Amino acid sequence: MKKLWRCHVCNDVHLGNKGPEVCPTCGARNAFVLSDRAEALEIIGEDHPVIGTPQEVVAAWRQFADQSPTVRLTEKDEEVELLSQGVLENRNTKGQRYCPCRITSGDLRKDLGLICPCNFTRQRTYREIGECWCGLFIKRDGT
Repeated sequence: MKKLWRCHVCNDVHLGNKGPEVCPTCGARNAFVLSDRAEALEIIGEDHPVIGTPQEVVAAWRQFADQSPTVRLTEKDEEVELLSQGVLENRNTKGQRYCPCRITSGDLRKDLGLICPCNFTRQRTYREIGECWCGLFIKRDGT
C-alpha cells in the first residue's frame, strides 16, 4: 500500500511505497519521513506556494537534473520553454503538473505517475534511446 511521505526540509509531499532518496523539490538526500493525510492536506493547501511561472518550472527541472548522477536537462531551450508552459497548462486545467506529452486518464491514482518529472527511467523510450518521453531529460554520458 502506498503511503504519504514529507520532505522534512521543504515539506514536499510524495505518495509512494517509500520516500524518494533525493527530494525533487529541494535536492535534500534521505529527507522524507512518513506523513499522514491530514498533515499532507495541510501542507498542500491553498496557502502553499506553487510553481507558477515557466521560469520557476525550468528552475526546478534544472535543480533536479543538476543533482542527478544519471540525467541532464536537454540543451534545446525553446523546447524546454514550451514544455514548461505545457506543464503549467496541465496544472491549471487538470490540477497537477502532468507531462504535456502524455495523455492523462482522469484517474488520479493512475495519473500520479505522469507528474513531471515522471518516473521516466521506467519508460521504454528512456531505456532504448536515453531520453524521457518528451526529450526533456537525457541520460548523462557514461550512465
